[in-house]
Amino acid sequence: MTEKMSQAGSEAGSDTSHDLTAAWATAILTRLAAYGVRDLCIAPGSRSAPLALAAGRMQDAESAEPGPHFTLHTHFDERGLAFYALGLCRQRQRPVAIVTTSGTALPNLYPALVEARYSYLPLIALTADRPPELLDCGANQAITQPGLFAPHVRAEVSLPPPDLHLSPGWLALRLDAVLRRGCDPQAPGPVHINVQLREPLYGGGESAAVWLAQPTAPAPAPLATPVGSGCGVEGNEGEPVALQPPLLFVAGALKESEAAAVLACAEAAAIPILADIGSQLRLTDHRCVIGGGELLLATAAGREAFSGVRQVFQFGGRLTGKRIAQWLTQHTAEHYLVSPYTDIHDPAWRAQPLYSDIAAFCQTLQPPQQAPLPGLAAARTTQDRCLSQALTATAPPNGELDELSAVATTVAELPEQMALFPGNSLAIRICDLLAPAVSGQPCITQRGASGIDGLIATAAGHAFYHSPGVTAILGDLSVLHDLNSLELAAAVPHPLVLIVLNNDGGGIFDWLPARTHPAVQRQLFRMPHGRDFAHAAAQFALPYRRCSDVATLQAVYREACAHPGASLLEVPCAPQQASERLTELLRRLAEVEGGGC
Repeated sequence: MTEKMSQAGSEAGSDTSHDLTAAWATAILTRLAAYGVRDLCIAPGSRSAPLALAAGRMQDAESAEPGPHFTLHTHFDERGLAFYALGLCRQRQRPVAIVTTSGTALPNLYPALVEARYSYLPLIALTADRPPELLDCGANQAITQPGLFAPHVRAEVSLPPPDLHLSPGWLALRLDAVLRRGCDPQAPGPVHINVQLREPLYGGGESAAVWLAQPTAPAPAPLATPVGSGCGVEGNEGEPVALQPPLLFVAGALKESEAAAVLACAEAAAIPILADIGSQLRLTDHRCVIGGGELLLATAAGREAFSGVRQVFQFGGRLTGKRIAQWLTQHTAEHYLVSPYTDIHDPAWRAQPLYSDIAAFCQTLQPPQQAPLPGLAAARTTQDRCLSQALTATAPPNGELDELSAVATTVAELPEQMALFPGNSLAIRICDLLAPAVSGQPCITQRGASGIDGLIATAAGHAFYHSPGVTAILGDLSVLHDLNSLELAAAVPHPLVLIVLNNDGGGIFDWLPARTHPAVQRQLFRMPHGRDFAHAAAQFALPYRRCSDVATLQAVYREACAHPGASLLEVPCAPQQASERLTELLRRLAEVEGGGC
């Protein structure tokens, strides 16, 4: 939730800002602001009091002090708060800091920091710590904090307690060394700033007058532009890449600006794009965009249509499904992977990496106009017809819902500009396979580490600044993982629709090889829980509806999209039904020949 802290700031009193510890904390936050931080997420704790009180004095609309101001967000659960910060960071495309106390508060940040590392998001863990004399001696809430998040942070620093002999300039430059790594456009990611603090923590300590009179460091220099900005189309050894049509684009996880550049380049040359659900193109109705490429490649006609492709340019990594990745591995076309980041995003170790800003690369590519791939239009038409027939033939009776029909119904009704957030595990796979093309709405994915934790919190953080709202389609286990974050969802000022596909356990395991072990699959993999979410919604005062048929979901979903806040819609689904339908759909498509179903 976002919470005003004027009371905390007034209780600190004007003298607090002249206390050395308070001045040290203010200097840290001021340096964070120099790197673009405007949102601080603060968990409760006493050792972190100097940082929290400094934040209260620097809060937007509450602070009379000159200098940077922040929007403050608070939550009682560090784990949920960290994912909420991740959502803020992803939506605002700027660094966000999380402030915690010492001890076990820190490990709760780890899952979100891991996701930030693999999603290239500049999340800043600002953690309070005990001073040296209280470490390794049995003092309360004292654990080994430096190095706790390695190797999943880009950089870290453990600052000593405030000291008159360590000037403001020293402090600023120590922070610069870490923050530049986290905010580096070539490889952004999470960082850890650990701050040892001595009592008194609430003011009344050593005067800051002498310390504040010392010189500080200048403002940080502008960060470098991403690798390859403005470069020509050339390999990483400087040799030009000779274009050999016909070309195919594959769009993995992309930002909206990158997706727009890829689409413009493809449109100019009539190049087809296999669009992943995380590409920002999957929901776009455009002649170049092929949604559901996983299903198309399940057909012989689809594979044949792409057989003549000579070069594939893949933009961004993290493909959701397996068939496109398998086809890229097996096909003889030259495969280039264009990314601004130097990490490897090719599990097959076959693609030739091109390290470049994606938008700049697309502007300089200038491929020639190419003829349609032979057989592609016919293959797509046949696939669509056979898929429609198969969906109708396997649908639950009387308009009842399962995961597949719930996803299709929701996406078809998704308002323009509202963001879709398909949760990891089964929900995102169904969206990738079956989501209809609508109005090109943004699509949030959390595929850095692909965990099911923190999804409610991430959706809430994104929705806080995204006024058209967010629709999150989540599995029941994901919601159980993150129930505390319904408190964060309840405070979002914009529409946030949480659609829970409740198939009573880990439905993804009905589709994975675990199903071949029926004797233990239920106990050790699916783990049914027998819960619904009506009481959870009531506990956090969220509007709740149970939706068992298509007509009810359509009507209730429209109401929820118009509600200025969070709503929870639960769709009860029979166990194994979705996996059985998906298996049957793929079987039918695999049997499709060019002429019919």
